[in-house]
Amino acid sequence: GDKGFRVRRSASQALPRVLAGSSLQDAEHRILPAFLKLSRDEMYRVRKSTGECLVDMSRSLMLLASKEEHLASKERIRDLRRDLLIPVAVKLLSEPNKFVRHGMMQFLGPFIASFYPLEDGDTALHTILPKSADFCTPPSDNSITGGIGAQFFPHASSMVSRLNSSSSATSTAPTPTPASLNQTSPKLSEIEMLQQALPQYLQANRMSILSLRAVVAHRKVNPPDQQDLEAVISNLLGYFCGLAQVKTGDDNTDAEMRVYCAYSFPAVVLLLGPENWEGALKGCFLTLINPNHGTGEEITIAPPLPVKRCLASSLHTVAHILGSSTSLSDVMPVFVEHFFRDTDDSVRLNVLKNFSWLLSLLPSEIRSDYLYMWGANVKGEEILSAYKRSATNPMLLNWRQRDFVSRSMPDMLGLVDAKMVQEVLWPVIQLILTDSVNIVREDAMWCIPLLLKVYCPENLDDTTKDRRWSTDICNQTISWLKDNVLGGASRGSTQNGKGNFSQRQLYCRICATLGLALRFADVASGYSDVEEEMRTMDKEFHASLRRSRNIDADESGPYQALSSAERKHLKRLLVFEMLPAALEMKDDRVTNVRLTLMKVLQIMPEDVRATASVSQVLKQLEDEVETWEAFNGNNEKENEHHPHSQSVASGSMNTNGSSSGGGAAVPDPRTVSHEYSAPEDMSPAMQARMAQRYDNSKNTMKKDQGANGKYNLASI
Repeated sequence: GDKGFRVRRSASQALPRVLAGSSLQDAEHRILPAFLKLSRDEMYRVRKSTGECLVDMSRSLMLLASKEEHLASKERIRDLRRDLLIPVAVKLLSEPNKFVRHGMMQFLGPFIASFYPLEDGDTALHTILPKSADFCTPPSDNSITGGIGAQFFPHASSMVSRLNSSSSATSTAPTPTPASLNQTSPKLSEIEMLQQALPQYLQANRMSILSLRAVVAHRKVNPPDQQDLEAVISNLLGYFCGLAQVKTGDDNTDAEMRVYCAYSFPAVVLLLGPENWEGALKGCFLTLINPNHGTGEEITIAPPLPVKRCLASSLHTVAHILGSSTSLSDVMPVFVEHFFRDTDDSVRLNVLKNFSWLLSLLPSEIRSDYLYMWGANVKGEEILSAYKRSATNPMLLNWRQRDFVSRSMPDMLGLVDAKMVQEVLWPVIQLILTDSVNIVREDAMWCIPLLLKVYCPENLDDTTKDRRWSTDICNQTISWLKDNVLGGASRGSTQNGKGNFSQRQLYCRICATLGLALRFADVASGYSDVEEEMRTMDKEFHASLRRSRNIDADESGPYQALSSAERKHLKRLLVFEMLPAALEMKDDRVTNVRLTLMKVLQIMPEDVRATASVSQVLKQLEDEVETWEAFNGNNEKENEHHPHSQSVASGSMNTNGSSSGGGAAVPDPRTVSHEYSAPEDMSPAMQARMAQRYDNSKNTMKKDQGANGKYNLASI
């Protein structure tokens, strides 16, 4: 070897990339022996680098195996990985030099996870995790970090990417991330156009659920090699579980090692499976939660905060791997005792975000117990009640927690029956729909169609009493929306300037969510094979789901699963209960309210748009927009021919885009100039500011239009 240790260290870091492109003969007789020699190098920095590169060496060997056509060659490569790399890891873990030892501890979890069967072909990672042009972006360090891929496959994430700068040398494992809703495609089907109208968090939640289901199903159909499991359990599992209670003499190092253990814990559980949960893995989990576990001391010690945050973000994934019964006995008690009422904001956010995932694993008869606890916690002083306090109270700034409650509602509504929804979830929805922060209210509005869907009489017992209850509760819900969201503002009150115009826009958008739910159901019911035509997943992912037969391949999502009775129920509520109040806003004094109403009516199903009242209002609003556009176009042409002509304004627009007087909203083109004219006694700076506001308001309608002149659904 070279006399310079830096050269040898660089050689050890380059070997994984060389290995991925070599032949089996070169790997066995040249590359792997060189790597073993470097792992015994006299310089500790070289030995430390080999430990950091073990993960990439394992990945490269599997990439090499995927290129081999003969089964014997594939088996030989697996034997080399098991027989050569695991002893290197064990040797480095028992090194007398602490830097080498700690470096190997850092990458022990990803190295164990690398034995999960990921190759090109039917078991490739890109066929395990769902991806779609509508929801995914090309893989990158930013896209994989924090997703399902990072939790289950840390050896393929950015944790070790710094050791492999050439992304083209080895295949990078993609993790699905939702694309921007504002991105447009030259060719979009109706279902793709409707999907773009959904908020980003609904799409992200759906993709995360499908990813988790796909990974768990893949583990059942493609279990790891038994010899690999035996080698990992007998040689490496003890070292990994020891990270939860390691004592190096340095508290900071001990805390850091526990974080590494918590980070890789879901990946190790996925590899070993629920059959190997009892014993070392379960003890490691309890020790991460309580460092005094197994010591005989009854006092519970809080783990380092990064460890608790890491576990809070991955607890639901561990529960899904273990299954319902094990989660109920081992995971849920820990969740309630150590995470449910935690005071740390990050832990609490993850609890709010992932609670519906945990609740879905529980038997329906005991979900109510945990739901009552969730409702009491959410409505407590730390979350929803905090915004009622004085504005000088810093707890007013917890709007993100309330927004997480809003985003979890669509999934929660499908897990319990209508009576439980009315008792526990509806009071929470009322709070978030009247929240002081706009984004909380807008995220909460998407649960209204699902709430009314739960109240459908066909979803209750077929009795006269239940049908009467359904009718009463739907009427109460809609009455509450009119009184609190709309604020009781009818046409007369809006003309007098009463009420908040943003609340009237929110009410229109709630009507739009009902319309979108109906359109999703129409599109889905028109396909002979929903699984294929919805195109929310790639064909490879469909194949992996069909092979598993262990999960329900329900890709439609909450907005695309309506029975004929549910559609009829939602349409009746929309047309006869919700829309009449919205149609009264056709003469609203605020331009943005009328514009929002027009776009809402445009996305309604055809049978709703065909009703006399809707079609009449929609035509009036579209004529208003066309009048403005035609007037602006003619005025621009006139300005081109007469650049020095002065604009004379006998009428003007106020800064919020509404007409200066009441009544009809369409100004007379002969009396309203194309340019803004400010009062003469106004300062130049204020004149410029007012002119800029007018230009922004004037261009609002144009920027929301697509190439075909129609308004983008996502712009409502």
